[in-house]
Amino acid sequence: MKKIDFYFDFISPYTYLAVTQMNKFEAEHDVKINWVAVNLPKLIKLSGNTPPASIKNKALYSLRDLKRWADYLEVPFKMIRPGTFDSRPAMYIAMVLEGEDRALFCKAVFEAIWSGNVNTREQTWLDDIFTQKQLPETWKTLAHNQSKQQLDENTQQALKAGAFGVPTFVLHGETRPQIFFGVDRMDFLARACSLV
Repeated sequence: MKKIDFYFDFISPYTYLAVTQMNKFEAEHDVKINWVAVNLPKLIKLSGNTPPASIKNKALYSLRDLKRWADYLEVPFKMIRPGTFDSRPAMYIAMVLEGEDRALFCKAVFEAIWSGNVNTREQTWLDDIFTQKQLPETWKTLAHNQSKQQLDENTQQALKAGAFGVPTFVLHGETRPQIFFGVDRMDFLARACSLV
């Protein structure tokens, strides 16, 4: 089976849009998705990239573009002001979970945050997701076993793979790994999967 490393951070709205297509993508292309949590602000800095929100015209364009994408994909979307919430508590839980549990948790968090079902300015936003999505409470306690160091190691792994932002997909096949960045490159990723 083909394998894709999927680098993500819950603070990324474009990653949310990609995640809304993940179930269909996996079913159509017979791939195993390995969800890898990264620290997006750190990845951007280490790679020499610039956050969209720091460039006025890019920020304005991104907001319009995100709304267009949400309409095109027919998914709910509510923009959150950049830098207004800390995704790390959820990232630590994601890193402890494995396989389908990790995918289920990540999809639930992305959907709740970016559809506007939770208020990330409230300190209880993560607890609210657990309640709304009826996620196992035991998953919360697992996060205490994770550390900033593991998140940093994942971020370095993404950087080494060639990532400079998220969503980033790295397809592993018979040849050297191929990297694809952005929800708008999922078509190219699909084509590459068909050729592996």
